[in-house]
Amino acid sequence: MLEVKDYSKQELADAMYACNIKPKSRLKKLWREIATCPGLQHDLKRLHYHTGDSGFTAAMVERIKYWLCID
Repeated sequence: MLEVKDYSKQELADAMYACNIKPKSRLKKLWREIATCPGLQHDLKRLHYHTGDSGFTAAMVERIKYWLCID
């Protein structure tokens, strides 16, 4: 279960995909999933996320969990 809290980009990718993907590929998979979900992109933009940011806030993680159907 993914805890709703602030994460760096790599920490979030590791928490989401730790059991089934090599460490080098986790962040790429997270970016692919975000890129293919327009609703999630809209919500992240509304929460003032920019690709150059160092991580995700708890509110952003909550939206990621919702749009990617993660418990």
